[in-house]
Amino acid sequence: MAIQIPVPPMSVPDDEYDLGGVNPFDLSGRHALVTGAIGSLGSSLALALAEAGADVSITTLRDDAEEEAAATAISSAVRELGRNGSICRVDLTDPKAVEAVVDNLETDIAPFDILVNSQHGANIKPVLDTTVDEWQREFDRNATSVFVATQAVGRRMVARGYGRIVTLVSILHDRGIPNAAIFGASQGAVMGYTKSLGLEWGRSGVTVNSLGLGFFDDVPGVQRDEEVRAILERYIPLRRLGRPDDLQGAVVYLCSELAAFVDSENVVVDGAIVVHA
Repeated sequence: MAIQIPVPPMSVPDDEYDLGGVNPFDLSGRHALVTGAIGSLGSSLALALAEAGADVSITTLRDDAEEEAAATAISSAVRELGRNGSICRVDLTDPKAVEAVVDNLETDIAPFDILVNSQHGANIKPVLDTTVDEWQREFDRNATSVFVATQAVGRRMVARGYGRIVTLVSILHDRGIPNAAIFGASQGAVMGYTKSLGLEWGRSGVTVNSLGLGFFDDVPGVQRDEEVRAILERYIPLRRLGRPDDLQGAVVYLCSELAAFVDSENVVVDGAIVVHA
């Protein structure tokens, strides 16, 4: 016979969870820079920040009609939300060019409070077929770009005593799959950089964190192969690939005042694949 333990009714004051009308996720008055925002993940993050109240500027890389159209669409959506922002094309591995862009955007709009590094791509290729030049390009795209952007924006944040930096990083930084060795290596570099940089700048009021990505729809990678995708959908505990909007709540949180005590962390959004046996 089960023993019944009486549980007294909870008595919670009416104002226990009263936030005084203040939204702790409100980013009004903040200016965010989202690098590489034309991809599906970057554009979703840019719009999430704008919806939370931030002005959002974005960077693009190539001078082509498709990229320009994508950037214009994001900027238009930001403005439809009543936010400000701008578009700049820049080589994220060129320190002088990035410094100039950051300086111009801060002068024209406002100092940056938020930096989201969403520049992210994967070269899926066997190591024996990979050249040193391809290795270098992978690190330039995924790691050097993060270093250059965080240095340019972070220098100003540290001087002002406030900042939120968030970088996208794949879970392949510590989980291997065949033919993704150089991509995984570049992600490991970003992860190590994030953890140490957070410690370096944390006492200056600048937090540095990352969003750990599992396998997402509409993102270059092994999941583009239909056979691999089917395997992943069976293997991922939540039985689906991620959607770009799955990242929105996490990035707004990490950029908000509620995350002031979160630093050098990797917030994983992956459908629980990293804890799968």
